[in-house]
Amino acid sequence: MIKNLFLIVITTLFFFSCSDSTHYFYSPDKSKCFTIKTNNNTRYIIDGYHRSVPESNYVKLDLSQVDRGAGDQIVGCWNRGRFNWIIVMDNVTILKNTLDSSKFRFIDHFPVDSSDIPTLKDYIGKDCFSISLEYSALNRVNGSIESN
Repeated sequence: MIKNLFLIVITTLFFFSCSDSTHYFYSPDKSKCFTIKTNNNTRYIIDGYHRSVPESNYVKLDLSQVDRGAGDQIVGCWNRGRFNWIIVMDNVTILKNTLDSSKFRFIDHFPVDSSDIPTLKDYIGKDCFSISLEYSALNRVNGSIESN
C-alpha cells in the first residue's frame, strides 16, 4: 500500500514538474532579452530576464488551441520599426497584455498571403528568429537569437 502511494506521488510530481518551463532569450548583442514561462496551457512572454511574472511588460496567453507537439512556434524580430521586439504566435488567445505598446508588440496570429495561407516571410532574415517548443521543452532555436 505504501509502495503504491509512493509511486503515485512520484508520478504526479513528474507530470506536474514537466508542465512548467522557463526559457530566456537574448538578442545577438545581448542588449535585449525576453523570458518565456509556460505552465500547462498558460504562457507568459515577458520583456527582460525574470524568474517570476512581474507587474507589467508581459503578455499572458491561453495555449489550449495550440498543437503543443507540432505547432508550438514563436517567431519574431528585434529592432523592427520603433519596437525593441515583435513576437508572433498562432492560435493563441491573449488573456492579458501589459506590454509597453511603444516598445513591444505581440501578434496572436500568423500573417496570411493573398491566398489566405499563413506565411512567415516577413519574419525571416537579419534580426529575426524562430523558436519551436514541444510540450514546454525547447526543441529548436533559429536565427538572430541566443537562449539560456
